[in-house]
Amino acid sequence: MLPLPEAREGRFLVHELLGRGATATVFRGTDLATDRTVAIKVAEGPGEKHARRIHAEAEVLAGLDHPAIVSFVAAGTVPDGDQWAGRPFLVEEFAFGGSLAERIRGGASAAEEVAGWAAAALSGLDHVHARGLVHRDIKPANILLSALRRCSVRIADFGIATPAGTAPEPGESSGTVHYMSPEQAADRPLHAATDIYALGLVLLECLTGVKAYPGTPVESLVARTLRSPEIPPGLGAGWVSLLSAMTAMDPAARPTAAAARKLAARLARPLPPLRLVG
Repeated sequence: MLPLPEAREGRFLVHELLGRGATATVFRGTDLATDRTVAIKVAEGPGEKHARRIHAEAEVLAGLDHPAIVSFVAAGTVPDGDQWAGRPFLVEEFAFGGSLAERIRGGASAAEEVAGWAAAALSGLDHVHARGLVHRDIKPANILLSALRRCSVRIADFGIATPAGTAPEPGESSGTVHYMSPEQAADRPLHAATDIYALGLVLLECLTGVKAYPGTPVESLVARTLRSPEIPPGLGAGWVSLLSAMTAMDPAARPTAAAARKLAARLARPLPPLRLVG
């Protein structure tokens, strides 16, 4: 049991391990107060670095409220008597549909479906950016799929989110190499446009089934500073226009999340049948 400070009898029941990362271990659990399935993220180590990231993510999530963002449930510290004692934990909404990373492993997805994911994710990013934040780690594994009708995706993992305009500290993790923007690769201060670029690469990968900048981390980083991603013309004019704008080398040339969402929403709507008059 992982009790909240105010729940003496224990509120969360841990079931099984979902995954383990550099800074946190994630379990599937049950919120006994609501009988809902939740994701429980516990700091990977007792050190200050791991604790700081969990606390920071909890603080960010608690301030966000949008159907395309995993919802905050609770945060606390694992009590004495447990192997994880003293480590901070974060409890958040559990998304039952897996992630875009899992879908991509199965190959390219239908353009109309990807457009729906794009519109939803961009709506969530608009909410994040309106609060002066940059996610900094948009990638397929951090976009979860949901079966709920109100929204098809959930943006997750705000562990390295920062206020816009913040430059990364020396040696600080600032994203995932294959989805970094050119300015992120150069360790420059980051703004909302960085998330737009990363999502553009994610959407391109969903449509093609392959990474825009494959290879080793170094090869991938260098490539994006030299050229824009190759967008197949066969995706259609609408997709080429949207993805080209989202992945522009110049951050100032990229659309806002709100503007990109409108374009993606049009792509999500099938064209009406052609009527021939003769």
